[in-house]
Amino acid sequence: MIIKKISLILKLIFWSAPVFFWLGWQVVVYYPNAFWILIVAALALLLPVAYEASGRKFSQHFLFIYAASALLLSNFYLFLSLLSRPWLTQLLCLLMVWHLYRYFIAAKKATNGDEQSEWAQISLYGGLLTIFLAATSMFGLQSFLSLSPWPLLLLFVVVLFINTQAIAFSQSWRKRENWYLWPLLALLTGEIAMMLTLLPLNYLISAILCTLAYYSVINFARLYLNNNLSGRKIKNYALFTAISLVVILLTARWL
Repeated sequence: MIIKKISLILKLIFWSAPVFFWLGWQVVVYYPNAFWILIVAALALLLPVAYEASGRKFSQHFLFIYAASALLLSNFYLFLSLLSRPWLTQLLCLLMVWHLYRYFIAAKKATNGDEQSEWAQISLYGGLLTIFLAATSMFGLQSFLSLSPWPLLLLFVVVLFINTQAIAFSQSWRKRENWYLWPLLALLTGEIAMMLTLLPLNYLISAILCTLAYYSVINFARLYLNNNLSGRKIKNYALFTAISLVVILLTARWL
């Protein structure tokens, strides 16, 4: 009887959690001092959600589902705190609720051995979104509050490392012989972010450029791990990155 009640509670939390994340932000809108309480409460609520999504097992699935969603949600709240238009924050909140439902459902299916490719794809896009939100928060806090970039960069590299590990796990890249890749990718993207802090760019433009760099690094890693790193594909990705970089810089609003 007790086990059935616990099972029912876990299911209720699983299906209602994204809505509670949205409701939590509504509270912060009226009571800004509750921001950090919201972060802690959201991270705590994610624990039973990840446990349910991982098949109710404390496994690597649980660890990386929790890590990926915790990074995404906490950086999303930081990103919202930088916005000044209420209609935009509400729209983004609803989109985040939709994404979280897709992610948790896909993770649960993948844990049960179904539709692994769907979870891999959603995890990849979610990981890129996490880096964009984290980069926006970092550059935004540095710009608005005149904070030193070094502690922010250190935190950003930690986010990069954990996020890259979560992506690698969802893509089945995480093998013992590839352990050196994940800190290397995190440090490489972190160095690019460090160079961007020295440029007179709008914080959103800097975040887009950082995310573009991370996207390119992840794709080069994917080609390498799949033994598909040909000269033609390297040129195609390099060309895409260069064109995107030129377009973004030409349309950027310099400070």
